[in-house]
Amino acid sequence: MNISAMVKDIKVIRAFVFIQKEVFFSRRFDLVLQFISLGLNILFIGIFANLITINANISQYGTTNYLDYLLIGSIIHNLVFLPRGSISSFVLGRIFPVLYNSPASLTAIFIGINAWRILWNLGLTLIITTIYVLFFGLTIHLNLGVVIVILSGVLLIFALDLFSAGFRIATKATQDPLNWFFNVTAQLVSGLYFPPEALPGWLQPLSKIHPETYILQMGRLTMGGGYSLIQILPSLANMLTITFVMLFLGYLTFLWGFNKARELGTLGHV
Repeated sequence: MNISAMVKDIKVIRAFVFIQKEVFFSRRFDLVLQFISLGLNILFIGIFANLITINANISQYGTTNYLDYLLIGSIIHNLVFLPRGSISSFVLGRIFPVLYNSPASLTAIFIGINAWRILWNLGLTLIITTIYVLFFGLTIHLNLGVVIVILSGVLLIFALDLFSAGFRIATKATQDPLNWFFNVTAQLVSGLYFPPEALPGWLQPLSKIHPETYILQMGRLTMGGGYSLIQILPSLANMLTITFVMLFLGYLTFLWGFNKARELGTLGHV
């Protein structure tokens, strides 16, 4: 890519970010409600953690108490799920055919459309983390292990959304079966709120096949317990293998769905 093309792409991305920012802040009532909801959620988490007694070995996750377990899980979950819907919402939008045929780079358009949402949610996560540290006494560790776990989790969510986009483009369904299953079961079996071993025996097999279970486990060990990359390497290697397999399947599914919709002339149809 030459310099002029790069400059053009940057201008396209900046234009999308500027427009979305202006639209976002024009909805002042929604913005106020979002911050109120954020404050209430933080308050409810603190109350919830103090009311719940878990009969499980919390320390094995690198956290000394249930409150830390819950807070670290919330931070990891928010960071990993930043790219959720980035592809599917882009290609399933009604204006996608127009964007697809525009002279601007499709990559620049994709980044521009998603940049503001991801930056805003990342900013909110940083605010939430700061509040957890200052007002809940949370201690977090930042090392290479934390970075790799979060990036690998982001890549897995991206792969799952790639699969979702391809399936939904081809079938015009509102959901795909794989992400539907993971989303429905996530809060209960992934360990977001409760350690998996505290679940009833018949639910624990679901926990073992849910990818977020391992993301949260490694995230808590590194961010909460200060574990190094070497210490979590065996678990990380297994998850990365699953991630790359899912990325390959997601790519194939996306190509199949996209080409099918293009042949039928149904791009942008929902």
